[in-house]
Amino acid sequence: MAAAVEVVFCMDTEGPCVDPGNPELLPAWSDVDAAMDKLFDPAFRARLPDPSGGRFRIGWFFLTWTGFTSNPRRRAFGYHAVRDHYLARWGDELGTNGDEQHWHYHHPPASGVGNEWGVDWTLGDEYERIISRQLLERAWFPAAYRAGGTIMSAVSSRWVDAWFPVDYSNRAPLSVDGLVDWSSGVAEWALYHPSPEDFRVPGTGQRRMARCLDLETSVHVLSEGDVVAAFERAASGRPAILACFDHDYRDIASRVDAFRELVAAVGRRFPHVPWRYAGPREAIRGYLETPPQPPLELDVAHHGGAVHIRSSAPLFQTIPWLAVETSGGDLVHVEADVVRLEPTRWRWTPRPDLEWQRLAVGGSTDLAEAATALIGPEDGPGALFLRRRTGTSSTHPRSIWHHSKYFVELCVERASGRAPEMDAVRQAVDYLSPRLEAGMTVLDVGCAAGHLRRSLDGLGVEYHGIDVSEQAIEIGRLYGSDDSLPAARLRAIPVEDLPPSEAYDAVVCLSTLAYLPMFHLPLEAMARVARRWLAIRSSFGDVTDIRYVPDVWLDDGFQSLRTYLNVFSRADVQAFLEREGFRVTWEEDRRQRDRFGGEPEVVAGLPIPYEFLLAERIAPPPTEDEILGEELAPVARDWRGQRAGA
Repeated sequence: MAAAVEVVFCMDTEGPCVDPGNPELLPAWSDVDAAMDKLFDPAFRARLPDPSGGRFRIGWFFLTWTGFTSNPRRRAFGYHAVRDHYLARWGDELGTNGDEQHWHYHHPPASGVGNEWGVDWTLGDEYERIISRQLLERAWFPAAYRAGGTIMSAVSSRWVDAWFPVDYSNRAPLSVDGLVDWSSGVAEWALYHPSPEDFRVPGTGQRRMARCLDLETSVHVLSEGDVVAAFERAASGRPAILACFDHDYRDIASRVDAFRELVAAVGRRFPHVPWRYAGPREAIRGYLETPPQPPLELDVAHHGGAVHIRSSAPLFQTIPWLAVETSGGDLVHVEADVVRLEPTRWRWTPRPDLEWQRLAVGGSTDLAEAATALIGPEDGPGALFLRRRTGTSSTHPRSIWHHSKYFVELCVERASGRAPEMDAVRQAVDYLSPRLEAGMTVLDVGCAAGHLRRSLDGLGVEYHGIDVSEQAIEIGRLYGSDDSLPAARLRAIPVEDLPPSEAYDAVVCLSTLAYLPMFHLPLEAMARVARRWLAIRSSFGDVTDIRYVPDVWLDDGFQSLRTYLNVFSRADVQAFLEREGFRVTWEEDRRQRDRFGGEPEVVAGLPIPYEFLLAERIAPPPTEDEILGEELAPVARDWRGQRAGA
C-alpha cells in the first residue's frame, strides 16, 4: 500500500538585501512587500491545489539580524525586525492560510560582517540572546529550525538537538566548499534522528531532521528526479517529506508556480500515491501519522523562593527554556538550578543574588506543539491562570473545573488559609476527630487545593488528596510546601483511577459526588480503599434525580458548558455501601440548617439538598464470588475455563 508525500515549502525569511552585483535580490522592504504580496494573494494560494483541494502553504523561517558589527548589504538589523514586519503586514493571512512560523539563524562570523557566514559556534552565543528575547518580548518559542546556509557543526547540532524537536537543515547530498558538506548525509525524503557527533547520519539524537533542498539557487535547482524520488519512496509504502526552500529577498512567485506544476505533473504519474501541501510541522505529524495534537499549556508560579513550572504534556526539552530579565535590564538564559520533578513539573531556585523582574518560559513537545508563559516575582500560585483569558482546556475540554476562574480563586484563598474554614469541612472534622488517632491516614476525594488538611493538622493524621484539576493540585502543593506537606500527597487523578491496592483509615468526599454521572463507580472506589470510615457530603433525596445542566458560574464563553448536579437516592446509596461492608448513618447538613433554614442551598440556580453520609466499616469488602452472585459466578468460571484451554 502506498504511503503519502508531504509537500513542504520553507521560506528563509530575511528581509531585503542590497547587492549591486546581483540585481535579482530585492533591496528595499517595498520590493519585498510587493513580491510577498503575490504569495499571500488568495488567488495565488488557491491556484494548483493538491488532490484533496488543499491550498499551498508556506513555512516562514524568520531570521534575526543581530550580533553583527557591520551591515554592508543593509539587512534589516534588530531583534524582531523581520518577523515584526511580516506580522504587521500579513499577520492575519499567516493564520488563515495555514502557514507556520519557525526560526532561521545565521551565526555571526568573527569578523562581525553582516554578509559573511559564521561557522564556529564557540565564538559567541547570539542564538541564546535571540531565543530569550523572542520569549520575553514577543512570547514566541519556535519549534522548528533551519540553519543559515544549512551550515552545521557538532557544536551547533548538539545545541539544536537540546531545544528544537524539528530541523529542516538536511541538504544532502549537496556541498558548499568551505561552509558545509552534506555529501555523506541522508539523501532521502525521510526523517531521521541525527548522531550527536555527526548530524549527517542517523544516531541517538532526539530531534527529527528533514531533508530540504534548494528550489533554485547557484548550488542546486530542484529537479524532476528529486520529485520523482519522493513519489517512488511513497509508492513503495514509505512516507516522504518533499521539502524545498527559497528566500523572501527574491520575487519567486513564478518559481513557486513551476514547483507546484512539477509536483502535480509527477503526481499524475503516481495516481495511487496521495500527496498534500503541508507546513513543516504539519508534515512531520503527517509523516508519523499522529492524531491531532492538543495545544500545549504552561503554568508558572513563584512561591516560597522558587519558581514552579508545569506543562500540560511532557516536553521535548529536558528542562523548559527560562529567559530572565534582571532588575538591571540584563537578559539571562537560566539552566542551572532547574530541577525536573516529574515529566511535566520543574522547579527553579534562583540564586540569592539574582534580582529578577520578569521570567519567560518556553517549551515544546516532541511533535512541535509550543507554548510560552510570562510572570513576575509577584505572580504566585494561580496568578497566571487568573490573568489569562480563559480558553478551551487542552486536557479537559468539557470539564467545568478547567474553565472557572472563580474555582481557582477559591483554591488560592482556601489553600493559603486566607479564607475562613468551610462549614462542610468543620462538620466532617467534628465527625472524624473522635475516631482518628495520630498517624492514621485520610484521603480527601475531590480535594481541590487540599484545604481540608488545615483543619486536620491538629489531629496528627497523614493527609492525602486527589482531584481532577491539575491547577488546583498544583496550588495545593505549593501552599502545602509551606507546611512541609510532601507534594506526592496531592495527586491529579479522578476517583475512578484510584489504585485498588491503596488503603486509608478514613475517606472524605465533600461536595463532589453530585458532579459525577452516577454514584456506583466513585463510591465503590472510595469504599474499597477505606479501611474504617467514610464521610461524604453530597445531595441526597428520596429518589435519584439525574440533572445535566449548564454551569452559569463558569467564565464568559463557557457558561453553556454542562455538568452533572445530581441528587442520589438515600436508599440506593445506603444499600450499595452496606454491600461493601459499611454501616451507614445520615446527618443533617449544618450549613443548610443554620444558614438556609433547612431548605436546600441554591447553587448556580439549582437547589442542592445537601446531607452528610457517615459510614463505618463493619465487614470486609465483598469477595469476587459475592460480587458475581449465584447467577454470574458459574458463567465466570466457565469463561475462565474456555480461556485456559484456548
